[in-house]
Amino acid sequence: MNFPQNRAFEWVSQNLQPFVLGVLVLLATARFLYVLWPKWRIFRQVPGEDRFKYPLKRLGHTFRIAFLQAKMFKEAKAGWMHALIFWGFLIFLLRAAWFFFIGFFPAVELDGGGLETLYFFFKDSFIVLVTLAAIYALYRRTVERPERLTLSLEGIVILVLILAIMMSDALFDAGWQARNPQASMSGAWLGSLIAPMLSVFEVTAIIHLHNMAYWMHVICTLYFMTLLPGSKHFHIVTSIPNVFFSNGFEGGNQLHRIDFENEELENYGVSKIEEFSWKKLLDLHTCTECGRCDVACPALASGKPLSPKQLTVDLRDHLNNETPHLLDNDPQRSDGPLLLGGIINDETIWSCTTCGACEEECPVMIEYVNKVVDLRRGLVLMENRYPAEFANAFKSLETQSNPWGFGSNTRADWAQELDIKTWDKNNPTEYLYFVGCNGSFDDRGKKIATAVVHSLKSAGVAFSILGNDEGCTGDPARRAGNEYLFDMLASKNAELFKEKSVMKIVTHCPHCFNSLKNEYAEFGVELDVIHH
Repeated sequence: MNFPQNRAFEWVSQNLQPFVLGVLVLLATARFLYVLWPKWRIFRQVPGEDRFKYPLKRLGHTFRIAFLQAKMFKEAKAGWMHALIFWGFLIFLLRAAWFFFIGFFPAVELDGGGLETLYFFFKDSFIVLVTLAAIYALYRRTVERPERLTLSLEGIVILVLILAIMMSDALFDAGWQARNPQASMSGAWLGSLIAPMLSVFEVTAIIHLHNMAYWMHVICTLYFMTLLPGSKHFHIVTSIPNVFFSNGFEGGNQLHRIDFENEELENYGVSKIEEFSWKKLLDLHTCTECGRCDVACPALASGKPLSPKQLTVDLRDHLNNETPHLLDNDPQRSDGPLLLGGIINDETIWSCTTCGACEEECPVMIEYVNKVVDLRRGLVLMENRYPAEFANAFKSLETQSNPWGFGSNTRADWAQELDIKTWDKNNPTEYLYFVGCNGSFDDRGKKIATAVVHSLKSAGVAFSILGNDEGCTGDPARRAGNEYLFDMLASKNAELFKEKSVMKIVTHCPHCFNSLKNEYAEFGVELDVIHH
């Protein structure tokens, strides 16, 4: 079965149509690439980051998060709205390609082998679904106006363009069937439904409507494309790659060790926007400004000056503003705005609890914690600027291996009456119970540690503790931006684990759990860490 020859040649003749369409495509593509090219150049010159490991896991993760929209449905109405528009977008990619194909090759016929009937059915069904979703999206932005959303004229324009593309698609089929009642367009049920309604118009009007639908569809599609790289809707291009390159299927916050022995390193952490890796910059361009991160953020809920969404938007806007200067290779430029203490206030950076709730909510897998820690590293290691109360904590971690200044020789005092074995390399137990600073020194933490000991004994688990040999994992120092201190503490612990042949660890502290399980591999120890 051949595709019906649904063509529109009255406004632009068949011979001239490929040239007119070619000019429009050339202009739109040139505009798209003109805005995109500087961003691509920046990606190529900023620090690299290995995000290509585990390609099959990444593909599976991308299919679940990006294509199935798995994280969208935590809010049912908004989730279905976005998912329907996204799925419709995928279906209409083929339809858009068809519109351009028949414009460039108006006389060519293709045999769909019957598949066109099935495609037209799904295509028309999604025209209805996407139209309803876009209307609801307009209603949310103009009437409901949720506080978490960034409301802008740009968002309205995009939704109007989507509606125009949907209506022009349906009208193109309907106009052809109204002009050619004898023509069969199997599966195009929406066009067949609308075509009789057009009979109230004169033939000339129907011809103009048919031609208008074609060119309206083409022009709206091209205009939509030109808007993407220069707006927040660039996430339509970047979101799927961003999900693919994310490490959401792995644990931890992707905080990596700094090689302090590398004499070529001039900066530790981030104090300039160009010091972020390409993946972190891709995050910035991927933000949809949906505000889900803000709703989940405990710092924002408690009144602190931190909005994860605004932090991302401010960094993105700063990146866009600095891009021309970065491409000019002007290292002596001194009149630009400061990133630390300027674009991003110190108080904003220190307000983050690094809990990762924002990352859990983000539907496009933006990573926030590693950027905050990078900025803190810049403040602490490069500018020696941090809250005054950190000074004593850093000193205590360095000298006593806990942030409160308790003597390291009292670390095991909590366990004196509990008859717990101390780890013996020559006669090791199956598990090491890593107590952590909280369980060793804090009064409430000691109760938790005692309860864990009773539970392990009741379960018949063979375990020991390190006693006074145990030290802080260094997590408080790392989260506070003092990577050098973390490196020192983690290196010492890693050597101790290797010396004592520790392989399996139980811990009740979530901070110790994360650090030992997800961050100590870079220090040469592979630990099987279990949370109680």
